[in-house]
Amino acid sequence: MKDKDIYLANSKAWDSEVTNHNFWTLIASEKEIEDAKNGKPYVRVTPFKGIPLSWIEPHKGKDVLCACSGGGQQVPILSAYGCNVTSLDISEKQIQQDIKALSLYNLKAQTIVGNILDTPLKDDFFSAILMPQAINFIKDIKSVYSKIYKALQPKGSFIFGVVNPVLYMFDEKIQDKKLKIKYTLPFSDTTSLSEKELAKRLKKSDTVEFSFTLEEILGSLIDTGFSITGFFSDDCGSELTDSFVHDSYLAIKASKD
Repeated sequence: MKDKDIYLANSKAWDSEVTNHNFWTLIASEKEIEDAKNGKPYVRVTPFKGIPLSWIEPHKGKDVLCACSGGGQQVPILSAYGCNVTSLDISEKQIQQDIKALSLYNLKAQTIVGNILDTPLKDDFFSAILMPQAINFIKDIKSVYSKIYKALQPKGSFIFGVVNPVLYMFDEKIQDKKLKIKYTLPFSDTTSLSEKELAKRLKKSDTVEFSFTLEEILGSLIDTGFSITGFFSDDCGSELTDSFVHDSYLAIKASKD
């Protein structure tokens, strides 16, 4: 698949996830907005754990980009907290969720429908860029790092979630009942699946995903010029998987040197 086809497939997939009420598409609650206004924002880049307040506190009142994080969650919460927020997402319906949330809670943010690699961003502009576990929907992780590094101010923070590569080894069709190793790593929906399997995924409006080696996730981050200044792991929500893999999702805070 060409990059453009991947973007279009994932845009369609996330539009579909809004219709299916995926938990990443559900608008933040009134309590979450009030907590944010009171200085206690619950902002997630992995499924369950909120990022530490220390990761976001330095960016209050400053320009923050929520990349690939439409859905009415991070954007209104950070706006309520006091950040100047821009939301960028390939899914028009995810952006519409942000717009609904902002209207519902009388908040402000700029919204853009587009993908992170093709959308022009000002150099040295954002104090922080957040990306909740969306990097696995983009084939070229190094290009993402480079784009984000250029858009950040000196000492700015890149806060993102990523899937532990080990999760992509398993047969997802039976993963809730049995952990069966099926794929070699790194995984790619475009090469690890047969043409028939990929076509079936696309027909069902499933996402197109990619795993990366730890060297790509961490080494490439450092090679780009970032310093890793924060880290924690999170569950995936499957009792069976979490009982074997205790770090299903990784949350990373990287600072621009």
